[in-house]
Amino acid sequence: MLSKLLFVVPLAALLLSPLTSATLVDKRSVGALTPLSSKTKICNVLDYGAVADNSTDLGPAIKSAFSSCAITGGATIYIPPGSYSLKTSVVLNKGSAYALQIDGLINLTSDGSFSGNGIVIENASDVEVFSSNALGAINGQGYITRLTSSGQNARLFRFISCTSISIHDLIFVDSPTFHLVFNSVSNMEAYHITIRGPNMGGTDGIDVACADNCYLHHITVTNRDECVCVKSPSQNVLIEDIYCNQSGGMSIGSLTADGVTSDTAAAVSNITMRNIYIYQCTQMLMIKTFPGGTGATGYVKDSVFENFWAYDTTYGLDIDQYWESHKTPNTGAVALSNLTFNNWTGTVDNGVSRGPIVIRGSDIVPLTDITLSNFSMWTVNQKKILNQCKNVYGTGCCAGTSTAGASLTTFTTTATTTSPPAGFTSPTRPIWGVSDYGTAIPIPVYTPAVFWSPVSSGVASPSSTSTKTVVKTSSVSAPASTTTGASNSSSYVVAKNSTSLAVAVVTTTKSTPIVGATTNSSAKVGSSSIPATSKLTSVEVAGSETSSAPSSTVTNSGTLSEYYQCGGQGWTGTGTCESGTTCVAQNEWYSQCLATTTTGAESELDDVSESRM
Repeated sequence: MLSKLLFVVPLAALLLSPLTSATLVDKRSVGALTPLSSKTKICNVLDYGAVADNSTDLGPAIKSAFSSCAITGGATIYIPPGSYSLKTSVVLNKGSAYALQIDGLINLTSDGSFSGNGIVIENASDVEVFSSNALGAINGQGYITRLTSSGQNARLFRFISCTSISIHDLIFVDSPTFHLVFNSVSNMEAYHITIRGPNMGGTDGIDVACADNCYLHHITVTNRDECVCVKSPSQNVLIEDIYCNQSGGMSIGSLTADGVTSDTAAAVSNITMRNIYIYQCTQMLMIKTFPGGTGATGYVKDSVFENFWAYDTTYGLDIDQYWESHKTPNTGAVALSNLTFNNWTGTVDNGVSRGPIVIRGSDIVPLTDITLSNFSMWTVNQKKILNQCKNVYGTGCCAGTSTAGASLTTFTTTATTTSPPAGFTSPTRPIWGVSDYGTAIPIPVYTPAVFWSPVSSGVASPSSTSTKTVVKTSSVSAPASTTTGASNSSSYVVAKNSTSLAVAVVTTTKSTPIVGATTNSSAKVGSSSIPATSKLTSVEVAGSETSSAPSSTVTNSGTLSEYYQCGGQGWTGTGTCESGTTCVAQNEWYSQCLATTTTGAESELDDVSESRM
């Protein structure tokens, strides 16, 4: 292990600000209960009928591996590197103490039978879902659905009524609808997640309804709807170090006060969002509710939103209790109280029409105990900003002051600022900020590079788990441009007809993004974050070379690694597949570099042994 790790980069004031308060999340209790090293029974989907040909339906093989091998625990369902087709929904019900290791690319078909979900894990506990090689990805291929109007509407991955779960180091691409969804989960951890969605609404990055104790961190989302959205009911949630690119931004809701009962009324409390980075999004944060009910009906309360940074966002803080212009029934509202918004900096696009603070509170149930502090924001266009508060009581900016014992009256206040705040520094475009993705062309799976290297080398390896495959002796690692930190590569040799099962040593060191850096594979990164506003010029690590940051966009060129896109309608990249691979058409929109089958030699699909552990 390296004893010294030095980041040569200026610290942004954003991350130096003290936290206003701590959320009620116990980080020691989130995630799977047992380590991957205890889940060593390998349930390789290739032994249950899967074929990495991007044609055979992967669904039945995953379900069979689960029911026949993994459900009793101590096991890992393994999807090896390769390109797979998913045509039917996978529901894994119950079970505990198992893992799902996705090291290949799963492509949902546009005409599949999904009933709204691609892969679902429900009523489970102590489950870890992850990739060990930075190739684990689920591609919804939503652009085909939009071109063909097939109506396929599958969420890519969903957890329902689960506890003690973790998901990390995976890529979710182009869902026809939402990408990653958590419903009624507890003791959950999600991190090192990369989401790439289209430039359109209805494509949420992550939706979470947390029963208790959830931790989401180090996540990047590109889309045009919610980046990370908290739904009701949720309590005790910590969301930090989130990168929202071209998206709808962070949000709570939508929530309604109309037609609900005491059991179904909005219940959101003890939410902390901090260290949030926004690049050309619709909002930095939105809280959206519909009116109705009688008086205070449901609540969002006791929450903190701090250390938000933005580059050219449309809205800053946007709270709307008449969401989508719903004015009736104006008899009640979701009560918003004891909310703190602290240390926000950056720029909005037009500070006159959409100021950094726009709050449209209820006429019936005004916002109370609202703190608006340390807003250092300015506008890209116009020469002034208008912060607007309607029916907001608390402290700071345009909030009104309440008097003890006095009734709260309706009011609207506009605070006009004609010059940048003292000491304001205009943000620069971050190196991770990229253009939005289209709606009718493929979205790249592996480019630009993901922020984080996998924290685990995995339980299973391509060489030692399946009786159906042979992996030639070679280095097995992520494509060169898919990781920005340390890579884990090993040489694998398979003895034909071997029945032994090798289990990789598992390490789970979590790291922060090292954008543009290459480090020694033994380097373990600590908890300090690289500011989103800083251009990383070098990373100095004892015993390794430094490297400069990549450009903000990556285009396939030169030699293309295995599993990379190499052609298809609408593809604008260049380059040729690396030696040993061939560009293979998957459909008219997508071709991919896949391993070449040599006549007379064992291929990855040759039978090695008919025995199964």
